Amino acid sequence: MYIQEIDEKYRDAVNKILKEEWICPPSISRGRIIDTTILPGFLFIEDKVIKGVVTYHIENEECEIVTLNSFEENRGIGSALIKEVLDMAKKNNCQRLWLITTNDDIKAIRFYQKKGFDLKAAHINAIEVSRKLKPSIPLIGMDDIPIKHEMEFEIALRQEE
Repeated sequence: MYIQEIDEKYRDAVNKILKEEWICPPSISRGRIIDTTILPGFLFIEDKVIKGVVTYHIENEECEIVTLNSFEENRGIGSALIKEVLDMAKKNNCQRLWLITTNDDIKAIRFYQKKGFDLKAAHINAIEVSRKLKPSIPLIGMDDIPIKHEMEFEIALRQEE
């Protein structure tokens, strides 16, 4: 088992995963279109099989986790991938590590809070805007919950001076 940066050797496999899991490209975050096919990230690999993938985007001293997938729960895969991105954000002097999830993904909301992320904002009805950019976003999500809102979580990395 090891973690490595996404490189050209794995780019096609990562893009296939993102297409299957997230209907990417593109990803939509806070009304922005993000091309996931070029994002940096990390892979969790075990026995030559990708068990997890995370992608991120750094801009304006902020690091956004764009996608996170763990294909085996309760093994620490997601936690290990978040740690790698957190370390990268710190190396790049980012002020915060942040992400968006939707209101229906209760497991993700619980997971991110357990990993030290704080709820920064609830963007009410933001998915209406996202659907205009990406019509494939479903109306109903996990546990038959209507997908309506973007939930923004963050870890503050350094204070403004």
